[in-house]
Amino acid sequence: MRKRHFQIIKSTNFQILFGLCLLLSIFSSSCKKDKINTNAGLSFSTDTLTFDTLFTTLGSTTKFFTIKNTQKEAVKISNIKLAGGTTSSYRMNVDGESGTNFNDIEIPAKDSIYIFVEVTIDPNAANLPFIIEDSVQFLTNGNLQQVQLNAYGQNAHFFNADSLETNTVWNDDLPYVILNYVQVKQGACLTINAGCDVYFGAGAAMIVEGCLNILGTDTSHMVTFRGVRLDKDIADRFYDDFPGQYSGLFFLRGSTGNIEYLNLRNSLYGINVGNIKTSDDDAQNIALLQNMNIANAPFVTIKNSKIYNNAFYGLFGFYGKIYAENTLIYNCGKNVVGLYVGGQYDFANCTFYSRGATYVSHTKEPVFYMNNYFVYSQTAAPIYANTAQASFQNCIVYGTLEEEIVPEAATDNPNPITLGFENCVVKTKSTNAAIFPNCIKDDPQFKDVFRNNYKLKDNSPCINAGAPNANITEDIDGFMRDATLDIGAYEFQ
Repeated sequence: MRKRHFQIIKSTNFQILFGLCLLLSIFSSSCKKDKINTNAGLSFSTDTLTFDTLFTTLGSTTKFFTIKNTQKEAVKISNIKLAGGTTSSYRMNVDGESGTNFNDIEIPAKDSIYIFVEVTIDPNAANLPFIIEDSVQFLTNGNLQQVQLNAYGQNAHFFNADSLETNTVWNDDLPYVILNYVQVKQGACLTINAGCDVYFGAGAAMIVEGCLNILGTDTSHMVTFRGVRLDKDIADRFYDDFPGQYSGLFFLRGSTGNIEYLNLRNSLYGINVGNIKTSDDDAQNIALLQNMNIANAPFVTIKNSKIYNNAFYGLFGFYGKIYAENTLIYNCGKNVVGLYVGGQYDFANCTFYSRGATYVSHTKEPVFYMNNYFVYSQTAAPIYANTAQASFQNCIVYGTLEEEIVPEAATDNPNPITLGFENCVVKTKSTNAAIFPNCIKDDPQFKDVFRNNYKLKDNSPCINAGAPNANITEDIDGFMRDATLDIGAYEFQ
């Protein structure tokens, strides 16, 4: 068997590191004293520096603008100051020096300098975004000029390494920001209602030992899990496009989850079902792993949800139990669906796809992978699952690799992997009709995979090719399904 590599939660102490990179500019100077121009004004790269919406108390990315001297002689700026002074929400760096007031800054002929600016916004009572304004002012030869500074702030509910020990309800009043982690303790239940936006700081996680209910109502009122950065980086790229911004959602042994209309994106591990809390004691960890079974497996239902652009997994099972329907998962760095150490899983009318994207590759790991063993270390005996079953009905399991469905059973585990794909569209080289009854191996014909539009074209082989399922009457968008179901999360319109 191949050795598989896993990430196990070592503790609930998720640490977060926020690096606000302070860029310094280095300017060369001439040995010869330049003649100072006492008449010229200044040329700025922008007249307004704008920061996208930022959560209160959290710092921004660093932005900059340039001051250019277009003259053949040096220009001396008598004074550069932050208009708000030391009470300003902004911070400024001029010519490698931090401060709020600078005198006699000289710019050589045909040269320029950089002004770097950051902002941290203090909370207030507003529940809607608000604007924080200031300016950088320049006095040159009696001529006053300025660059406007605008930042949009947003208050939020903040959680930093917090535990919820009683039943808790989150409503859609303010965003929820999780730093480090928030943990739902055993015996407690967290309910997240429709429209809530949950933002995770770097490396942060939601850890469930008790119960989690995510209750979006439709695609216009989904619950959103995403990274905390709402702005762009210094290269003008949206942080929201970057995978791996936070750890993900973890259901530990014995927990339960009911998820409807969740949009989860840009994490490391997506939704993890079945993890254990471990320690530095190898013997104790092995005992915990050996104690895993279906009886203590977390059971999570996922309906009408979208999970995408994760660095490693979309949906990760670790001897867990999952039922998913009308769910779209795509473009993850390892497996879109990875089921490890067995478990019990059922999927109906789901779309699982990967082609790779700007920040996520798809060159080796298949869309679907399942095994029935776990190797803790080279010296410990493998741990074998007694149950390893996954069934798919009316699902799309497709991608750009030649083989997107890979079961890997341990040869010495007497309990095999049991797979079934009924009326599915699959990308596989297998000819086993018992595993793939009534399956189609043609391209599903999505509308536009490059724009992540996984609705069906009018020539799709998925149309009217599904098996009957009386429990599924609508698709992920809420459109009624006809008597003959289409394959995948979307019914053709």
